[in-house]
Amino acid sequence: MKSIILIFALALTLSNCDERRTNRINHDATIETEVKKDSSQIEIADLPILIDSTDYLIHPIGHITEYKSRFSSYSGKRGYNSFSVSNYNDFSIQGEFSNLKFQHINSEKLTALTDKIVEITSVRFLETIREQTGFQYLIYTIRDTDTNKDSKINSEDIEALYISTIDGKNLKKLTPDLAKIAYWKVIPKLNRLYFKSISDTNKNGEFDKHDHVNYQYINLKSNNLNVIDYKPL
Repeated sequence: MKSIILIFALALTLSNCDERRTNRINHDATIETEVKKDSSQIEIADLPILIDSTDYLIHPIGHITEYKSRFSSYSGKRGYNSFSVSNYNDFSIQGEFSNLKFQHINSEKLTALTDKIVEITSVRFLETIREQTGFQYLIYTIRDTDTNKDSKINSEDIEALYISTIDGKNLKKLTPDLAKIAYWKVIPKLNRLYFKSISDTNKNGEFDKHDHVNYQYINLKSNNLNVIDYKPL
């Protein structure tokens, strides 16, 4: 009995260590990597999502995920496959997507958000901005670069902040290159999206207290959505 408890405790410790893994940046310019699409992964789409007050279906695209039981030799379980890639709640879509496809409700045509290899981790519709201005924007957190240079894009790479219109067009990166998004929020009264990100300015590969914090915002009523720096400190 004690040995079984010990095994469970060890597994829990390893799991917690995995959760604490931090994003890293490899600044070695001599290392060249190429991210290729993983042909072993089976792509799958979730059923479309129609956000209230919009005219576009959003199709989350991801991969079938196989979960293996950590204690299969004891429990007899072999794990299971997940055929779901997204979770939608309160104008927010969460998951890990390789792409999103957009479809107007009066059309059968589907348009992809991007043609690049990325990992989209969240999508948020700015409902308060739609109510006030009529503009319909989506905000994304996207892993778009192999920042640790292991030839893969996954949870060990940093997330950037992006914006697009409701149809998935005009996708624009808001955070600086190689900067990790920390927080973002909308101030509806000003029609502004504020966000801060961290740049590994000391180039030690980690994001720590010695690095530079970028404070920026965009005017959501502006046609060009230019990123503006501000200095609260």
